[in-house]
Amino acid sequence: MEQLAEAPVARELEADVLQSITGERHLLLELRHALATQRAGVATGEAGSIEVASRAVASAVLTLDNARRRREAMMSILSEGRPVRLDTLERFTGPIDGLAEARAELRHEAEGVIEDLAFTQDVLQGALQAGDAWLQSLFGSMADSTAGYARPTASSTAAGGRLLNRRA
Repeated sequence: MEQLAEAPVARELEADVLQSITGERHLLLELRHALATQRAGVATGEAGSIEVASRAVASAVLTLDNARRRREAMMSILSEGRPVRLDTLERFTGPIDGLAEARAELRHEAEGVIEDLAFTQDVLQGALQAGDAWLQSLFGSMADSTAGYARPTASSTAAGGRLLNRRA
């Protein structure tokens, strides 16, 4: 009699796992969109766009982590407390309609996110290097123009603190 009551609960959990996988897939799509927006902001130099996209990335990552934990908790219940991966869940539950397709779609989007993250990292590294080079050239040119001034010494400050331009 107890197993009859557990079967509907297990089916509901299986449906919740499928729904969770679908939700994670949508979050991965949001993350990919935010990464693309971030790259576009870097390309156009729009600081506001970069900031908004960075916050969207952080939010998507945090929400994804929470969704994954929730799904893992449900899978742990279905596997009677044993740690289980998504690709081995059906060993404990039997066949679940739509799980293989949902899992494949989730994996596809996750692989896309990995590619997008690598590309975004390259773009951000390039922007940082370009910014560093620009700053070095800016401060390098300033250092060249100020190189002609002598630093005040103790004797010059006693004599009135004059600076001399050696180029003049």
